[in-house]
Amino acid sequence: MTIDGLGDTFGAGADRAAPDVSFEELVAMMPETLREVFPPYRWQLAKLWELDLKVEPVEIADLVWMFDLPLWQLDGDRFKVTPHQVAETPMNFRAHYQRVMDADLDFPINLVAYRGRLVVLDGMHRLLKAHFLRRRWIEGTIATATQLQSCEV
Repeated sequence: MTIDGLGDTFGAGADRAAPDVSFEELVAMMPETLREVFPPYRWQLAKLWELDLKVEPVEIADLVWMFDLPLWQLDGDRFKVTPHQVAETPMNFRAHYQRVMDADLDFPINLVAYRGRLVVLDGMHRLLKAHFLRRRWIEGTIATATQLQSCEV
């Protein structure tokens, strides 16, 4: 499953068993905690990567609040696993843990400035790896909500 820009953000990488759904169906099944955090745009990850955004250091401490959100799927069920759960009990979430360990920190994470804070759109496994490694900063690109909206389908 890759629903526009929501693929990595919502767990398509480590556990790809969830059936394809429309963007509207995905948003409807999304917990309220996630609907409050992410911009309501149907955007494409490839278009986000094409934006001419400066890579800059982002303090990891400003992003760890996202570790408590159910961003990833488990056994084909969306929105079941938080990065914090993977960090606490990695052997219970082997696929996500392996994806974290395999994450390439040479690629910046992608964020959007939305509702007064930074939100990771792509790169949560990389962010968790950087956190595991006790890094203070991670390289990232920061889009505005308007720029993200330009990536709509």
